[in-house]
Amino acid sequence: MKKTAILLHHIGLIMFLGGILPSIVMNSVVGASTNVVLIYHQRLFVSAITWALTIPGMWILILTGSLTVLAGKYRLVEHRWLIAKLALATLIFINGTFVLAPLVGQVTNIAEQSVSQGHLLPTYMLLKTKEDMYGIVNFLMLLIAFLLAIYKPSFRHS
Repeated sequence: MKKTAILLHHIGLIMFLGGILPSIVMNSVVGASTNVVLIYHQRLFVSAITWALTIPGMWILILTGSLTVLAGKYRLVEHRWLIAKLALATLIFINGTFVLAPLVGQVTNIAEQSVSQGHLLPTYMLLKTKEDMYGIVNFLMLLIAFLLAIYKPSFRHS
């Protein structure tokens, strides 16, 4: 059972990062373009990859990670890094599920409306900037969680 959980954990990680990294690349390719058709197609890609890889991968990663911790050798009281990692995982889950995922849909809808009107609607950049900001926050929290898992700092006073 433990090996299956670890396998699923790695699959979740691959899916999660496999959704984040192409979205970052697509954002850099499209950049500050005002071509509404290009933006719309980029948004279709980002929306699809968010719902096919990023969100399910995040859920799998956090669920299997939490189950592994609960069934594992670490006692939370003795390993503050693990408490910090679980807190970050909770924040990543909340931000990704309840903030970022809806924003992805909203930004894509605005891009679709922009195509039908022939110009980029003013609300697009506002929502896109918000999506980027929350995405960066999630990525930084993920990076910190990785560092905690790798280095396992004690957080003890010397």
